[in-house]
Amino acid sequence: MNQSIATFLSERKEAWLKAKLKASASEEEQLAIQQKADDKFSLSTWLPDAAKRASWLSIVSHPAKFSHPSAKTSSVIYQAERTNDGYLRTGNIGYDLDVFGNAAAMDVYKFLCLTLDDSQTVLQHLEQDSLAVKHLFDIPTSNYESLRSDFLAVKQSNGGNSTDALVKQVYFPVNANYHLLSILSPSGLMTQAKNRIDSMRFSDASKQARECRRKDEFHADGYDDIMGLTVTAYGGTQPQNISVLNSQNAGRAYLLMSVPPTLEQRQVRLPARSFFRDSLPVRRFGDNFLTLDRLIHSGVNNLDIRVGINNTLKFIIDLVLQQAFRIRASGIGWSNKEHYQVLPLAQRIWLDDKFIEQREQDEAWVEEIAGDFARWIINAYEYLCKDSRTRLSDDEWRELASLAEEAVAADKGFFK
Repeated sequence: MNQSIATFLSERKEAWLKAKLKASASEEEQLAIQQKADDKFSLSTWLPDAAKRASWLSIVSHPAKFSHPSAKTSSVIYQAERTNDGYLRTGNIGYDLDVFGNAAAMDVYKFLCLTLDDSQTVLQHLEQDSLAVKHLFDIPTSNYESLRSDFLAVKQSNGGNSTDALVKQVYFPVNANYHLLSILSPSGLMTQAKNRIDSMRFSDASKQARECRRKDEFHADGYDDIMGLTVTAYGGTQPQNISVLNSQNAGRAYLLMSVPPTLEQRQVRLPARSFFRDSLPVRRFGDNFLTLDRLIHSGVNNLDIRVGINNTLKFIIDLVLQQAFRIRASGIGWSNKEHYQVLPLAQRIWLDDKFIEQREQDEAWVEEIAGDFARWIINAYEYLCKDSRTRLSDDEWRELASLAEEAVAADKGFFK
């Protein structure tokens, strides 16, 4: 007999004797109980009994009982190929299969998971129909084919594919219709996640690093942690009613934090179609244009008022240039992305340092930018000062546009 199988049966027998033998029993009774244990846990007796009980269990990759302990579905064993797609999913993570069923047959599952001399389990040998398992299962009380068929029942589903009303379900859109999907839990993947997080948080190395931090001492490696974890429990006081892996984890599993990220408002909005429309929130300039409006409608036409109008325009232009410089700081070549291909070439030359040589050697773009700038000032003024008591005449509009174009032309140096 294989040593691992012999040790397994010996441990089972000792546990059974410990429960049955009483100190008050006579020597004759103790001998009878001992003889019964020898017979019960001999391979010839235990193996056929275990094979019959194997049908009480189901080996699965995705148990339904995590949704509800009373849920009954077909036994799903899903195997996927490993793909370098960056997803945390079945196939990309190696983990053991799970099992659920009658607790009185859990010893059968432990037996099937025993490792033989070649590092393969009893179940793997049975699936391969190997000579080694045929030799081990050569007993006088049963034939090998019958034993193999009964044991392999743990991986067979009765009655085809079936779900249960107690399983969580979602409607998934497919073309113009929907598929009703039953959501099952990958218990092996959940166990892997729990084991890795526990190792990260509670290993000796992590504890030592945390102690160094508590004492404000240096630690070469430091430690990792995952914030916002939630612990959930399955099965209550009877986690074994859910599955074997759930029982091994004492019913506990981790839920990673899954909430929308906290986004900081971006101060610079890259223009997709026009810098003057997309990147200049006109309301930010409200106070400046109101000042301009008061100067224009002051009823006074002297040097101080004209200088004030010009300085206010220059200040507005300076604020716009600062926004342009912030966009340039976003990186060289940002306008090459598909999202920004509609942006006029003149604005790309102005705002993207990838075009710095063209910006310095060709001045045709400056005239286009200056014209757009003047139109933006006029439109912004009209929008922000629409409640002004007096409307500008055509001559005043032309004068305002002329001042804006002159100011932009005078500031060519800022664009280079």
